[in-house]
Amino acid sequence: MTLKTEYGTLVIKPEVIRDIVYKAVSESYGTVDTGKQGFFNKIANLLAKEEAKGINVEESDRGIFVSVDLVLEYGLPIKKVAENAQENIHHRVTSMLNFQDVVVNVHIAGLKS
Repeated sequence: MTLKTEYGTLVIKPEVIRDIVYKAVSESYGTVDTGKQGFFNKIANLLAKEEAKGINVEESDRGIFVSVDLVLEYGLPIKKVAENAQENIHHRVTSMLNFQDVVVNVHIAGLKS
Protein backbone atom coordinates (compact mmCIF):
# COMPACT_ATOMS: atom_id res chain seq x y z
CA MET A 1 0.00 0.00 0.00
CA THR A 2 1.51 3.30 -1.08
CA LEU A 3 0.33 6.63 0.31
CA LYS A 4 1.41 10.06 -0.81
CA THR A 5 1.92 12.68 1.89
CA GLU A 6 3.11 16.24 1.75
CA TYR A 7 6.57 15.03 2.88
CA GLY A 8 6.95 12.15 0.45
CA THR A 9 5.76 8.60 -0.10
CA LEU A 10 4.74 6.16 2.60
CA VAL A 11 4.86 2.42 1.84
CA ILE A 12 3.01 -0.05 4.08
CA LYS A 13 3.85 -3.70 3.41
CA PRO A 14 1.13 -6.38 3.42
CA GLU A 15 2.93 -8.05 6.34
CA VAL A 16 2.09 -5.04 8.51
CA ILE A 17 -1.59 -5.28 7.61
CA ARG A 18 -1.42 -9.04 8.29
CA ASP A 19 0.01 -8.31 11.77
CA ILE A 20 -2.83 -5.86 12.47
CA VAL A 21 -5.39 -8.47 11.39
CA TYR A 22 -3.75 -11.17 13.52
CA LYS A 23 -3.84 -8.95 16.62
CA ALA A 24 -7.50 -8.13 16.00
CA VAL A 25 -8.36 -11.82 15.61
CA SER A 26 -6.48 -12.81 18.74
CA GLU A 27 -8.38 -10.21 20.76
CA SER A 28 -11.80 -11.22 19.40
CA TYR A 29 -14.08 -13.29 21.64
CA GLY A 30 -14.54 -16.90 20.59
CA THR A 31 -11.71 -17.14 18.07
CA VAL A 32 -9.22 -19.89 18.86
CA ASP A 33 -6.84 -19.87 15.90
CA THR A 34 -6.35 -18.87 12.29
CA GLY A 35 -5.62 -21.26 9.46
CA LYS A 36 -7.34 -24.12 7.76
CA GLN A 37 -7.99 -27.51 9.31
CA GLY A 38 -7.02 -30.82 7.73
CA PHE A 39 -3.84 -32.85 7.56
CA PHE A 40 -2.09 -31.10 4.65
CA ASN A 41 -3.21 -27.66 5.78
CA LYS A 42 -1.83 -28.33 9.28
CA ILE A 43 1.55 -29.20 7.77
CA ALA A 44 1.49 -25.99 5.71
CA ASN A 45 0.51 -24.01 8.82
CA LEU A 46 3.47 -25.45 10.72
CA LEU A 47 5.81 -24.04 8.10
CA ALA A 48 4.13 -20.62 8.01
CA LYS A 49 4.78 -17.80 10.44
CA GLU A 50 2.23 -17.62 13.26
CA GLU A 51 0.92 -14.25 12.06
CA ALA A 52 0.67 -15.30 8.39
CA LYS A 53 -1.27 -18.56 8.54
CA GLY A 54 -4.83 -18.25 7.38
CA ILE A 55 -4.62 -14.52 6.65
CA ASN A 56 -4.48 -13.22 3.08
CA VAL A 57 -4.15 -9.50 2.26
CA GLU A 58 -4.56 -8.20 -1.29
CA GLU A 59 -4.39 -4.65 -2.59
CA SER A 60 -6.02 -3.16 -5.64
CA ASP A 61 -7.15 0.20 -6.92
CA ARG A 62 -10.53 -0.39 -5.27
CA GLY A 63 -9.11 -1.01 -1.78
CA ILE A 64 -7.70 -3.61 0.57
CA PHE A 65 -9.19 -7.10 0.63
CA VAL A 66 -8.59 -9.20 3.73
CA SER A 67 -9.48 -12.89 3.81
CA VAL A 68 -9.25 -14.74 7.14
CA ASP A 69 -9.70 -18.45 7.92
CA LEU A 70 -10.88 -18.75 11.53
CA VAL A 71 -11.09 -21.63 13.95
CA LEU A 72 -13.78 -20.89 16.51
CA GLU A 73 -14.50 -22.15 20.00
CA TYR A 74 -17.02 -24.98 20.04
CA GLY A 75 -20.39 -24.19 21.64
CA LEU A 76 -20.54 -20.49 20.81
CA PRO A 77 -22.90 -19.01 18.19
CA ILE A 78 -20.85 -19.20 15.00
CA LYS A 79 -22.54 -16.33 13.17
CA LYS A 80 -22.22 -13.93 16.11
CA VAL A 81 -18.55 -14.76 16.76
CA ALA A 82 -17.67 -14.47 13.05
CA GLU A 83 -19.46 -11.11 12.72
CA ASN A 84 -17.72 -9.85 15.86
CA ALA A 85 -14.31 -10.86 14.49
CA GLN A 86 -15.13 -9.32 11.10
CA GLU A 87 -16.17 -6.00 12.67
CA ASN A 88 -13.10 -5.99 14.93
CA ILE A 89 -10.75 -6.59 11.99
CA HIS A 90 -12.43 -3.93 9.84
CA HIS A 91 -12.39 -1.35 12.63
CA ARG A 92 -8.76 -2.03 13.54
CA VAL A 93 -7.50 -1.84 9.94
CA THR A 94 -9.48 1.29 9.04
CA SER A 95 -8.52 3.13 12.22
CA MET A 96 -4.82 2.23 12.20
CA LEU A 97 -4.27 2.83 8.48
CA ASN A 98 -6.79 5.67 8.12
CA PHE A 99 -8.05 3.95 4.98
CA GLN A 100 -11.78 3.46 4.38
CA ASP A 101 -11.92 0.99 1.45
CA VAL A 102 -11.40 -2.24 3.41
CA VAL A 103 -13.30 -5.47 2.70
CA VAL A 104 -13.03 -8.30 5.25
CA ASN A 105 -14.08 -11.84 4.32
CA VAL A 106 -14.23 -14.42 7.11
CA HIS A 107 -14.16 -18.16 6.41
CA ILE A 108 -14.91 -20.61 9.21
CA ALA A 109 -12.21 -23.27 8.97
CA GLY A 110 -13.19 -25.34 11.97
CA LEU A 111 -14.22 -25.63 15.60
CA LYS A 112 -12.15 -26.53 18.66
CA SER A 113 -13.32 -27.29 22.16
